[in-house]
Amino acid sequence: MKNNPALAVVEATGEATVHVGAKLLGSMVQMLSSLGEMFVLTFKIFWIFPWMFTRRGRILAVRQMMDLGVASLPLIFITALFIGMVAAVSAKYQFQNFVPLRYLGTAVTQMVFLELGPVLTALVMSGRIGSSIAAQIGTMKEKEEVDALRVLDLDPLRYLAAPRVLAGLVMMPTLTILACFLALSGAWVVAVGSLGVTAFTMLSGMRLFFRSYIILVCLVKGTCFGVLISVLGYYHGIKSAGGARGVGEATMKSVVSSSVMILMFDFLITFLMLL
Repeated sequence: MKNNPALAVVEATGEATVHVGAKLLGSMVQMLSSLGEMFVLTFKIFWIFPWMFTRRGRILAVRQMMDLGVASLPLIFITALFIGMVAAVSAKYQFQNFVPLRYLGTAVTQMVFLELGPVLTALVMSGRIGSSIAAQIGTMKEKEEVDALRVLDLDPLRYLAAPRVLAGLVMMPTLTILACFLALSGAWVVAVGSLGVTAFTMLSGMRLFFRSYIILVCLVKGTCFGVLISVLGYYHGIKSAGGARGVGEATMKSVVSSSVMILMFDFLITFLMLL
């Protein structure tokens, strides 16, 4: 029996299955634990938000808004224009010989405000903002600056996390709306200049079936995405360990987790607000 090849294959398969199952179970437990920690962290940050309206808090928040929001304007400008251009060309390709081109502006407007604008802007900004926050906090932790704050009885959540979360909360919906209007401008330029659609037809199509509710959905998504990106950036940065390599891994985890959470919350918000 000991030299039975079939028995050896069965034993090896069983051991591999148990090993893989244990790894998957451990990963799921770790993921749930991390989600719990992030929700607790978010609650603590919002709990100390009233401090952000003090003079010191406002200074820190405005500084982060400039670093995370205003400095991202060139990236948003380029990204949004190409989002609108791609949306116009894709809609034209889907509509040809089936749907009149007077509905091109309608389709582009709905796509941009409901999905393309907030989601693609958030994914791009997760690489810009999330990685920046994770790298900054991770570097401060490795240089023991975070420990120095605690020694001085200064709460890192108050001086490091809350200003960044408030900046994401304010700037992301602002950047999202700006990106949507820039995308519509890019779509209008391509439609009028290259797709054979008149300016009047494109503008009338944009106004057709337009409801202000889609702007509200866009703002809700931008606000939620801004909080997610900033909280996850701080969480992975403060959890980093192992020197420069640990900071790099924290930056990567911040971008990946932000991207996944953005897509998950995009579905959740769309399901709750549009059904």
